Amino acid sequence: MRLPEAGAKQTWKEVKVLLQPQAATLVAVTVLITAGSATGLVVPALLGRIVDKQDQLLETVVAIAGAGTVAALLTLWGGRILVRTLQEALATLREDVFATAVRLEADQVENSGTSDVVTRVTGDVESVTSSVTGVIPRVVQSVFTLIVTAFGFAVLDPWLALAAVLVVPVQIIFGRWFLSRSRPLYFRQQRMNTARGQSLIETVTGADTVRAHGRERQRLDLIAKRSLASVEIGRKVTKVRNVFNGGLAFAEFLGISLILGVGFWRVDSAVLTIGAVTAGVLFFHRFFAPITTLLASIDDLQRAEVGLSRLFGVLQVDIPPERQPVEGADIKLINVTHTYPGRVHHGVDDVSLNIPAGSRVVLVGASGSGKSTMARLIAGFLHPDKGRVCVGGKDASAVDSVMLVTQEIHQFTGSIADNLRLAAPSADDHTLLEAMDAVGASWIYDYGLDNDNRLDESRIQQIALARVLLANPSVVILDEATAHAGTDHNLDSAVSVVVKGRTSVIVAHRLTQARDADLVVLLDQGKIIEIGSHESLIEAGQAYSTLWEAWTQRSSQRSGAQPGLLPDS
Repeated sequence: MRLPEAGAKQTWKEVKVLLQPQAATLVAVTVLITAGSATGLVVPALLGRIVDKQDQLLETVVAIAGAGTVAALLTLWGGRILVRTLQEALATLREDVFATAVRLEADQVENSGTSDVVTRVTGDVESVTSSVTGVIPRVVQSVFTLIVTAFGFAVLDPWLALAAVLVVPVQIIFGRWFLSRSRPLYFRQQRMNTARGQSLIETVTGADTVRAHGRERQRLDLIAKRSLASVEIGRKVTKVRNVFNGGLAFAEFLGISLILGVGFWRVDSAVLTIGAVTAGVLFFHRFFAPITTLLASIDDLQRAEVGLSRLFGVLQVDIPPERQPVEGADIKLINVTHTYPGRVHHGVDDVSLNIPAGSRVVLVGASGSGKSTMARLIAGFLHPDKGRVCVGGKDASAVDSVMLVTQEIHQFTGSIADNLRLAAPSADDHTLLEAMDAVGASWIYDYGLDNDNRLDESRIQQIALARVLLANPSVVILDEATAHAGTDHNLDSAVSVVVKGRTSVIVAHRLTQARDADLVVLLDQGKIIEIGSHESLIEAGQAYSTLWEAWTQRSSQRSGAQPGLLPDS
């Protein structure tokens, strides 16, 4: 399910709203470009005069140079103001879209695909930016030149103006033909690029899984298939564009032929001079050039319009209100059910659970049992299809006192200090070092906070845990947050420091994490099948006891095994 795309009417309505604060500046731009176009109209008239009156050549050349210079300066001035104005408006739009994108619900991003969001804030923004800086100024100048030249044509000779106007229907026919075919193709092209990007992102980020299952060839075939589909759409776009450009060239040839034919008749009738007809041909070139520019720019304008519709589409998504702090830190799941789109089985199935404030709860179970789904529901990143998830008595999605740390590690561009200050922007260096020291990251004293080198996975996870201490949430959820520790148990010790004094929910990667929990929850196929302390569940001799015994035997029998890793089945 893709993110929405604004319709054409809605897109231009939003553009109008976006440019409303710049109305006065746009009026000034209109005056400057109109004046430049009108001044430029003097040049072809003076060139026609040279044909008729060679005795005033010097004066005419000086006048042409002066008129051309003034026209160029006025047009340049107006164009620069226009570009700056549009760039400011685009900057506002870009910031609004990015602010909305980073606040999208996690399930919205997952359902639409990460690439859908990425291509909108990169490729679509680039298309609009390219038009703002290059195409739109040319189009605006062409419109004003067209209006002024049409007026000049009518003053020069109505018959020449009529000959020029006869070409317009030909251009309109080709323009409408191009619009009707290119716009759907551009949307298809952007969507296919999104699909291709999604397959690339999934393959790269899941490279280890792809290799583990021997699916390299299948993933490469999928990428190749989507890439070829994108290329095929691009080929169709190019074919349509070439036909359109050929139509414009035919219209220009037809127009000049008509002007020369009518001009011959008017000169033969002694109504016009050869110089006047020369001026008429130059007027037509000046008249036709902006039309050609306008129609030729349709290609880029279509891309920009598609980009704008996708950007404004992001702004149409309902964004949840800002999360608010809560005093309580207890967690309640009341008959919670959640099913992922396209799945038959529930990720979590009619689960009820009470977690007192300050408790340490560990979720255990085989892969796919619902542990991560429950963790994300408590964090408010997923919404239940049925039931309620409450933290401190309020809906989990409305609470900002919950922090989720997953096994999906990421080191942001910048120094270690920059990565830490994501959680506490105003923290000083001493506070950052204290947090790193608390999670056992003593290596920071050798590396330094300003170091921006790439770190290994274990150290990146230590930074993630240090961010919890800096953010100081009342509830912390660790979804296999020590999965990259290997045989290094420093991260397990860091977890104990991080969860101390907080309500904590830990998705266990190592079964030893359940031994120190206040409450162990065993999940299977989205349901809670056992719940209690580690000791009570061992004494019960049921599923958890069997799981513990299997782990104990495996860790003692396998030489070099990583003790405490949960079995997948």
